[in-house]
Amino acid sequence: MPTDSVSLSRPTDADIPTLVRIITLAFAGTTEGVTKWLTEHGLQHLRVLREGDVIPAMLRRVDMGQYFGGRRVGLMGIAGVGTAPEHRGRGYARQMMELIVREAFEQGVPLGGLYASTQALYRQSGYEQAGHRFLTKIPISRLEGIGKARRVVSLTEADHPRIEAVYKAFAALWPGALDRAPYGWQRIRKMWDSEYQGFGVLNEAGELGGYLYLSQSRDAATGRQELTLSDIAFTNVDHARALIGLLADFEPMANTVSLAGGPMHPLVTLLPQQRYEVKFKDYWMLRVINVAKAIESRGYSSAVRGGVTIDVRDDVVPANAGAWRVEIEGGRATVTRGTTGPARLACDIKGLAAIYSGLYTPRQAALLGLCEGDDAAFDLLAAAFAQGTPWMSDHF
Repeated sequence: MPTDSVSLSRPTDADIPTLVRIITLAFAGTTEGVTKWLTEHGLQHLRVLREGDVIPAMLRRVDMGQYFGGRRVGLMGIAGVGTAPEHRGRGYARQMMELIVREAFEQGVPLGGLYASTQALYRQSGYEQAGHRFLTKIPISRLEGIGKARRVVSLTEADHPRIEAVYKAFAALWPGALDRAPYGWQRIRKMWDSEYQGFGVLNEAGELGGYLYLSQSRDAATGRQELTLSDIAFTNVDHARALIGLLADFEPMANTVSLAGGPMHPLVTLLPQQRYEVKFKDYWMLRVINVAKAIESRGYSSAVRGGVTIDVRDDVVPANAGAWRVEIEGGRATVTRGTTGPARLACDIKGLAAIYSGLYTPRQAALLGLCEGDDAAFDLLAAAFAQGTPWMSDHF
């Protein structure tokens, strides 16, 4: 069982064989593929749990951002959580997660996010469901006539600065979208064995107005293709229609195109009929690592003005626990210690995550036992955190 001697640290080159074994046994990867995944971005992004000379568990830390209220909030993504089979069921993964959350808090990181293989583990560490990831499959024949693929260019690595600029303008509009780290951008271009080709559409001034990355898989029996998008972004509806036109041009040899996003990806709004399939993939989880920084970093509607006291329970980060006074005005929030004012909400740190992301209104969260409070607090926070359905297209 874990003891007080357990610690979290960065691995060394000598630890790589142990880490390869843990991850291959956890995710059924190949030794070659897992070794590359562990080492290509640098060992500084990995954390191992040590107990004496033994490494029972490990994870990858991905430092990036997430958009809420149109503003970027710092996010520590967690990926590749693995425990060696002989050490499972003994509490090592939970202790590792608590240690990485405390590490991030000490570094001033506002939020933590992950996709859960088992929700119970991460809820014990303060994470809660906070947003959606669905897969949408569209018959390419349904895309014809919506737009024309004019001024299309093939994208290269040299185009990345303008690709990222388009992406950030697009992502800031959708709560939960990531501000990607290099790790995330690499997965847009290549995910395991699938490589994605980038295409952009230009405006009349020659500026990039939208882009997509796609891969093709061919049915050996029919010769026809299925297209998969790893990313798509656009700056206005004309560019969106041009990207649809680009996809429609694949119709002579392709049946469908699939892309990840929310329950209703913005692209399908432009389709004339509801003739596509939407399939649940994941609910991602969020953790408020630093209460004050998380609330102050995000954006708010300039129409919202008022104050509320939030009483937080957090067993993992004691500094988060207690009463926080939140004052919202001019699209920003200030957070101080205190209990001034009548509006009051009490919640576990998990409940705060679900309200913060906009997955649930405070009243909905209260129905689920995630919080409790008075009408004034419910009304103000419902207005403050209202922003639309939280979703992301990335998986990390």
